[in-house]
Amino acid sequence: MNQNNTVLLEKHKDILSFRDLSLKTVATYTSYLTTYILWAEEHLPDRPLSSVSWEEMRSYIRFLKDVKGLNPRTINVHISQLRDFYYYVLHKDWDRREVPFLHYDEHLPVVPSREQVLRIIDSIENPKHKAEIALLYSSGIRVSELCRLHCGDIRRSKNCIYISRSKNRSDRFAILSDRAYALLVSYVRSSYNGAKQEDWLFPGRKDSAVCQESVRKVFINALTQTGLEKEGFNLHSLRHAFGLHLYESGADLMSIKEAMGHKALSSTTVYLTLGIGNGRSVKSPYDF
Repeated sequence: MNQNNTVLLEKHKDILSFRDLSLKTVATYTSYLTTYILWAEEHLPDRPLSSVSWEEMRSYIRFLKDVKGLNPRTINVHISQLRDFYYYVLHKDWDRREVPFLHYDEHLPVVPSREQVLRIIDSIENPKHKAEIALLYSSGIRVSELCRLHCGDIRRSKNCIYISRSKNRSDRFAILSDRAYALLVSYVRSSYNGAKQEDWLFPGRKDSAVCQESVRKVFINALTQTGLEKEGFNLHSLRHAFGLHLYESGADLMSIKEAMGHKALSSTTVYLTLGIGNGRSVKSPYDF
């Protein structure tokens, strides 16, 4: 990468950091813009980035789609970074009519039944690992939120879990299940005696919290143990199971929205559609 473009890339990275995005997000967005700059240097040598035409920009988007094989959702993130790069670094207007966002298909998530979730949890023998998976399902929290929990975040007196700085950058409370709490107590008594309020609830190595990949491996191993490895479930399926099973049990969407920490109700309405496929639906007028 030439020196001028390196300076521009660093300025873009600095602005991303200034917006207080996470280090992981900054690294991801920076890599997206790096891809664009390297493409421009190869296909438009000796051309400043500020003079790239809209047609050439569309050629880059076609490169992402046809050569790199990226899906439309990911390409849209690339387009968002190009737009921000134009705005904040090049100080140029962005015309969304020239480089529109791509349409993409919406697929329903694959969600395990309550019986399948219980099989998965019951198959785990390690007390710590069992408590991790049980807490994910019983509270509907994200795995990133699970990994950041401290012992003091378990509020038994109020039957809730304190979640700080969730995905929406806000604090909230999640449900604390009696059965999940019993597993937590068993885990602490068996292998984490002496844990303090400020300690990680699920510690990893070198005084750090457990990493998401470790929890994911526990879940994958449990799928194999129960013969469910080909069902298409992933760790986030536990969160979807929490929402769907609440809906199937009669909970209203607003209550589910708050329990899951969704910022917008539109994120929760997927359980309306999933509920129809799982037995809870309005009656057809043809059967009145």
